Amino acid sequence: MEELRLRDDEERELVRGAVDGNERAFRKIIEKHYRLIYSVVHGVAGRQDETEDIVQEVFIKIFRALPKFRGEARLSTWIYRIARNEAVNALEKRQLQTVPIEDCDDLPASEESPAATVQRMITRERLERLMKRLDEKQRLAIELRYRGEKSYEEIADILEIPLGTVKTYIYRAKVSLKRMMTGSGANACERGFGES
Repeated sequence: MEELRLRDDEERELVRGAVDGNERAFRKIIEKHYRLIYSVVHGVAGRQDETEDIVQEVFIKIFRALPKFRGEARLSTWIYRIARNEAVNALEKRQLQTVPIEDCDDLPASEESPAATVQRMITRERLERLMKRLDEKQRLAIELRYRGEKSYEEIADILEIPLGTVKTYIYRAKVSLKRMMTGSGANACERGFGES
């Protein structure tokens, strides 16, 4: 393996270990970047039911491609590109499918009333649909911020854009979502994507 150009010593050792077959090192890489992978895939695919499958494919792609990683970009940026490409490819292959009613999950058991559970699910599904209407760059930035729990600086590094652009994307995404949501949906939107 060529000398890695990674600046981060810990990541350099993890990559070396994973390439040499150390399962624990690969697992640490995945654990460290899981939120990033999940939020990127979900941001592109937009469907919960597909996200986990695509995420698993991303893990496989990372494992296979890791020996070719040279560290010219940050590891998170490299992983972001793999996750995004895999999600875009899956989106292109997606075909409209129907699901038999018997395959649908039951409503989750909880302390809240059935009506409240249904309302919460409707609000979440509505927010998911509205997220799909956002510009892709705004959607990815807001997914990385709130689902991926990344800082503005991390998002700028991952997307390789200026910090100010990240702030603009997130601000515009919030404004658009608030505009699209009405009534109680607006409150849910503000709770889900509040200022921070």
